Amino acid sequence: MRIVFFGSSDFAIPSLKALKDGGFAPDLVVTKPDAPRGRGRKIYDSEVKLAAEELGLPCDQPTDPHGEEFLARLKKLQPDLGVVVSYGVILKPEMLALPPKGLINAHASLLPLYRGAAPIQRAIRDGHGETGVTIMRIVEQLDAGDILLTKATPIDPKENAGVLRERLAELSGAALLEALALIGKGKAKYTPQDHAKATYAPKVEKEHGVINWKLPAKEVDLLVRAMTPKPGAQTRLGNKRFIVMEGFVEQDLYGMGIPGGLQSSGEEGIRVCTGKDIYRITRIKPDNGRNMTAGEFVRGHHIAPDARFG
Repeated sequence: MRIVFFGSSDFAIPSLKALKDGGFAPDLVVTKPDAPRGRGRKIYDSEVKLAAEELGLPCDQPTDPHGEEFLARLKKLQPDLGVVVSYGVILKPEMLALPPKGLINAHASLLPLYRGAAPIQRAIRDGHGETGVTIMRIVEQLDAGDILLTKATPIDPKENAGVLRERLAELSGAALLEALALIGKGKAKYTPQDHAKATYAPKVEKEHGVINWKLPAKEVDLLVRAMTPKPGAQTRLGNKRFIVMEGFVEQDLYGMGIPGGLQSSGEEGIRVCTGKDIYRITRIKPDNGRNMTAGEFVRGHHIAPDARFG
């Protein structure tokens, strides 16, 4: 099969490598143009472009993948199939109709759960014990195409969204290899989604990470894990903002504390009262500062006896 691979974020790189190593090397890799990042707005090379170069694969970075020039190049290439992993562009009908075998996508959830941009964060935030990857046919409606296969994986009760994202990126590559083998042998069978069971996971914004200490410590823990590393679970102490990076739940035998109030702080952690039980912060990051242990934080910051997060 002649394959065109569409991907832009680092999530796509394990899939690209899996295809190359598994005998399905793309005839063309398509990624977004190089873009500015950081405070200095310096232009950085696309991570997918760099990966394609390292793998010896041709790469294109169209400003508009639906522009006449790029579509003409694709038509000349005559791809049999398109593979999309975290490309970040909604592909239009003309593009979807171009390869005879259509386009397939690796989506980081067990569809129809969590269609949209942030399925990994939502799966953790909602307390699920399992998630996975779905390989589906791309259609015009968002993440609503027929399913070719799924790969499930448990969510460890201690892992955050960043760790889970890395695992799902690797799982996507394995799932795509299985899917391409089925397509290549003419054995692919697509199953329609149950649209009545669809849920959505829109893009996570900074304000979604604000910690409400009136919630039970279990809910605080889910939020911290879901928002780590980005955009971060944030709280304030006085007039300063902090990002809670890691912690865990402890039973509160007395339940007398005020939500957000510090029960104790030291090398062992910062114990914060919540609506139910205690949340012990073990790693915290001052706004625009470095990620540090609770002990480092306590040694470097004066914390009043009546201090309260919130």
